[in-house]
Amino acid sequence: MRRSTWISTTCAAVLLVGGCATDTGATATTTTTPTPENCAPVTSTDLATEDGWLGLIDQAPDTVSLVIDDGRGRTVEHRADQEQVLASAIKVVHLAAYAQAVANGTIDPNEQVPLTDWERWYVPGTDAGAHPAALNRLGIANDGIAATDPEATVRIEDMVTAMIQESDNSVPDYLRYRLGDQAIIDAAATGGWEDFQVPSLVTDILSLYDPAVADGDRWETAQMWAFDPQFRAEVSAALQPSTYEEQADRVQSTFRGGSAEQLNGMYRAFTDGTFGDASDTIVRQLEWQPAGDSVRGVGFKGGSLAGVLTQGFELRRNDGTVATAVWLIDGLPADRFDQAMTAMGVQQQLIVEAMLSPEVLDRIACVV
Repeated sequence: MRRSTWISTTCAAVLLVGGCATDTGATATTTTTPTPENCAPVTSTDLATEDGWLGLIDQAPDTVSLVIDDGRGRTVEHRADQEQVLASAIKVVHLAAYAQAVANGTIDPNEQVPLTDWERWYVPGTDAGAHPAALNRLGIANDGIAATDPEATVRIEDMVTAMIQESDNSVPDYLRYRLGDQAIIDAAATGGWEDFQVPSLVTDILSLYDPAVADGDRWETAQMWAFDPQFRAEVSAALQPSTYEEQADRVQSTFRGGSAEQLNGMYRAFTDGTFGDASDTIVRQLEWQPAGDSVRGVGFKGGSLAGVLTQGFELRRNDGTVATAVWLIDGLPADRFDQAMTAMGVQQQLIVEAMLSPEVLDRIACVV
């Protein structure tokens, strides 16, 4: 899974200062925003523009699901209850489980974890450089692939920052092994997501290059990768390059997902007190970039796989109201996927604008 990106700090500061909805105090009862009158047709296909992202909804509606709730009584939905692949956006469930473990004393966030325990869940060369980028940010010596000091340790809290900021793919399976499936399932249920199926990112990633790896129990396969050197060597030797089309087909046929409604419910629960003391850890991890003076914070986690681009946001205003948004896309052909990845910041800016501005929310309502 490629790591998530975000609009630049400068753009965020400009975007979130002025020109948006006026604070109105307490949250109103949420209602679905009706289609506005006098909607202008959207014909653009250029994802370098906001109209191009709106055009994607209009021209390929079955590939998009979204929920945008402005926290002031208005919401826009499109196929919100339809399951789609979530890619790295699913990692917020692991974050919630970690935060609950910190809150109940199961985990000390300052605990030092050996790098070997982190990297046993790592599939080198499959994460667009997310893991070495995290090591660099954390000041951990590495060779551009993995850590070079066998005695090195890292705070578990810093590992979780790597899962959210660089979108490191090894941390979720480490947390699953450390906490157990039930802790992750319970965290999802706390956020209103019932019957959550815990994924193995290790096996998911391996299956993109060798589908046979995922034929059995995926979690058992991940643990063999982590703890059986012979199995790891044999699988590594057998991995073959795969085309974009092959990966996109495998993602759609075997990866677990969820709906925009379920993921949006998690973001709402993160910010409304549902998670109790765990909320502080969750929000701090998600809101790792400056948001601008007109809001208290913007938190996000996105993800991408072949054919798939996903975004999840929460935005806390100074008046105490909270907006949330989830936008899921699948079925992108290779050329459109490349365009989407290049112009992801435009989409993210449009999402934040829609959470803040009734006029922008109306623009999206016009195409859903």
